[in-house]
Amino acid sequence: MNAEIMLAVLFGMIIGAWALVAGIWIYKKYDENRYKKRLTIEKLLREIEVRNILNQKMIEVLNRPITDADKEFINPTSDVKIPFYDYNFLKNYTSMYNLYIPAYYMTEFFKSLSYHLSVFDDEQDLKNGGYIFKDARTLMENFSVEITEDIEKKKEELNKAKNIYPSMLKQQHYEL
Repeated sequence: MNAEIMLAVLFGMIIGAWALVAGIWIYKKYDENRYKKRLTIEKLLREIEVRNILNQKMIEVLNRPITDADKEFINPTSDVKIPFYDYNFLKNYTSMYNLYIPAYYMTEFFKSLSYHLSVFDDEQDLKNGGYIFKDARTLMENFSVEITEDIEKKKEELNKAKNIYPSMLKQQHYEL
């Protein structure tokens, strides 16, 4: 009788240990998947926020009024004047948040924008208070529309990421 009880206790301990290990493994997987889902959602939110701020700055630059002194250099319907601080903000902002904005995205924009730069003397640039880009208004407007479309795509991705089970994140190729 004692051997049967000892064997039952030993068998119960082995089953209990396996149940404990399985429970810890299940909890660890659940917690890891929950963490990945939270990271994915935070990254998508940050990407949306960065693109939104960039778009707001682009719209602000496009809507800036033209002064009478600038009218001899700028055609308000096709040209854009970007003050030095705004241009530096755009360059620095995109380099600071290059994890959230694709590098080719901004490189192509600044490359195509540089083709429209009007070249003046340094003194004239200082007098103008910024860079003047000839026939670049449509380029900036199209880029603003492109950013807005990208924001909408990221919002759709965010809704999908919120509504899925965390283990499916691996299948959808979310890079963390």
